[in-house]
Amino acid sequence: MKWLSLLVAALLAAVGISLLLKDETGYVMLSWGEWTVETSLALFILLLLVLFAVAYLVVRALIRLWQMPRTTSRWSTERRKKKNLGNIVRGHVELAEGKWQAAEKHLLKHVRHSDTPLLNYLGAAQAAQQQGAIERRDHYLQLAYKEDKKAALAVQLTQAELQLAEGNPEQAQKTLAYLKEVAPKHPRVLSLLAQAYKELEQWNKLRELLPTLRRRHIFTEEDLKELEQQTFLGILERAIQSDDEKQLRETWNGLPKEARNNPVLVARYATALAQHKEGDEAEAILRSTLRKQWAPELVRLYGEIKGANTERQLSIAESWLQAHPKDPDLLLTLGKLALREQEWNKAKGYLESALSAAPNAEACQLLAGLLEQQGDRERAVEYYREGMRLALGGKSIEGGALSAPETRPKLNSGTPAAEPQETTEAAPLPPAATEKK
Repeated sequence: MKWLSLLVAALLAAVGISLLLKDETGYVMLSWGEWTVETSLALFILLLLVLFAVAYLVVRALIRLWQMPRTTSRWSTERRKKKNLGNIVRGHVELAEGKWQAAEKHLLKHVRHSDTPLLNYLGAAQAAQQQGAIERRDHYLQLAYKEDKKAALAVQLTQAELQLAEGNPEQAQKTLAYLKEVAPKHPRVLSLLAQAYKELEQWNKLRELLPTLRRRHIFTEEDLKELEQQTFLGILERAIQSDDEKQLRETWNGLPKEARNNPVLVARYATALAQHKEGDEAEAILRSTLRKQWAPELVRLYGEIKGANTERQLSIAESWLQAHPKDPDLLLTLGKLALREQEWNKAKGYLESALSAAPNAEACQLLAGLLEQQGDRERAVEYYREGMRLALGGKSIEGGALSAPETRPKLNSGTPAAEPQETTEAAPLPPAATEKK
């Protein structure tokens, strides 16, 4: 199209010149030695134009010929770059699909002619790790670092991420400790460092890092609270494992106030105190925390803790009924405490109310044991069976809960009540006052 336009323009120019010179009677004479040439002015001008055009084309052809090696090289480079771009895209797609060997191959092909060798090597490092080739992974990371030393932070962050994914938090922690000195405020560095501390169970170091994580908004509030709970629980577990009661108390008192009001931590500390035969103190901590916040796990634990005065524990728990009359956890706890006090009728009433509020395998077992003790073996077996179904994840019968004996329809166990010898023997009831380990 370009050449056609030039040809049309040349023809138009020739026609224009011809029209301008058609009435021109001048002539041109050229003399060179014995040679003399005479021609009209119009023909001379036309010849000049033709000669100029030919000279232009010859010069242009010579220039093209001179530039041909460089042009060919440039074309070849561009072609390789285009192929490399295709390999990068293909390699990352295969990386996402889990085709590690193919991804590594395509990411490294034509990498020397790539405009983004850093990305090629980082991707190849990931593919190598997934194949268990740790030496190759580190080699690719070194090559990535050499390609662009300004991207050293990105390369080392990738290295730390791969080390954590490999299950080598010790090396990751060393890498990240260095990066924290270089970039102490970098969000990704802090996030990965917290993960490394957590996997290494370096709870005290993680505790020191928590204020920075909160100040920098590294995690969402929900994730940060979860991390704080894991951290303080880890610190508390270390103290519990030491089997030193003094160290346990010092550790607990050294936790922040928010942590000492966390139901999970309170439950763990109270259980540890009970194991050290400090049931009264454990009961007091549970009672104090429940006064501030109602937590099902603490309510259940309150029925497991052995205080010096079970009657007082029962009275305190009964005072909570006004605010939580149909709480199944509270009703179960009341049943346990009443059993411990040997108030059988009261215990039976609380356990039946707990089952009416929600199906519960433990309540079934306790009630079955009580009924067996009172001589009602048939109904005891039914509750044992129901408790077994619930414990195994089965659904409760008819309506989801057992009703009180006075109104409860008889369960059809498939075995006549007159032939108790054919029924399955139930396991003996565990003591109601047994502490939770």
